[in-house]
Amino acid sequence: MQRTFLFSVLLALLSLGLAAQSVAQEAAGKPAKSAKSAPLIPAPPTIEERVGRLERLINSQGLVDILLRIENLQKNVQNIQGDNEVQMHKLDELKKRQRELYIDIDRRLLQLERKQTTQAPVAVETPPSLSAGEGRATQAVPASISGKPVSTATVAGGKPTNVTRTAVAAKAVTPKKEQETEQAVYQKAFDLLRELRYDKAGLAFRSFIEKYPDGRYAHIAQYWLAESSYAQRDFKTAIADYQKLIDNYPGSPKRAEAMLKIGYSYYELKDYPKAQAMLERLLASYPSTTEAGQAQNLLQKIKINNAS
Repeated sequence: MQRTFLFSVLLALLSLGLAAQSVAQEAAGKPAKSAKSAPLIPAPPTIEERVGRLERLINSQGLVDILLRIENLQKNVQNIQGDNEVQMHKLDELKKRQRELYIDIDRRLLQLERKQTTQAPVAVETPPSLSAGEGRATQAVPASISGKPVSTATVAGGKPTNVTRTAVAAKAVTPKKEQETEQAVYQKAFDLLRELRYDKAGLAFRSFIEKYPDGRYAHIAQYWLAESSYAQRDFKTAIADYQKLIDNYPGSPKRAEAMLKIGYSYYELKDYPKAQAMLERLLASYPSTTEAGQAQNLLQKIKINNAS
């Protein structure tokens, strides 16, 4: 009897365990199916995660190398700009020095010309010699430099001869004064140029050329007139003035420089064909000069600009 009771209790417990297990399995299976049906949405990264990611990027070696290269490039650009400014300053100083040398040479030449003019002997007109029969002539009073007539001289035989002569020096006074006036006008214009007052110097040289177109300083005045415009970077006016020197004064020693400056002016205006034509003309006309060497250098620059 007892065995039967115990066996019944065991069967009841076993059935209860199986029922509980089946209920647990069903409860666990339903949420699994719902989880499979709904898609999973990843959670957004937190601020700490974002900061950590940025730190990893910054600390990476590749980014550091890029930053270093950019910094080096900036330094190189600054150095190049500094060197360029230094070179431009040196070039301006060289141009200024060259202009001062030209002015100094011209001033010295002008002083030498003045000395030669003042030291030149004045030709004195020699009166005709008297014959032996007329040997006793009273001495004629010398002619005054002011141009007044001299006293009459009496020759033997009782016939007075009026040896009224105007002094030869008086004949030379007029052209000498004109020459001194021309020099004074030129010197005033030249002083303005030496003071770097280019606009007033240009007006003064232009007025000088109009007043003395055939004077001894006309060709050099024409050159300095063109230089005044060139110094003010008025290249079109400078080209016209240099060309007048070439056309109107073929014997001027400044023709080669005028051709070179025309080439430079066209180069500054970026009119490379005309610059090349004038420089080649300079090389053909004056092949063994300093200006020819400068023209060759400028032609090389023109070729580089045309190729780029």
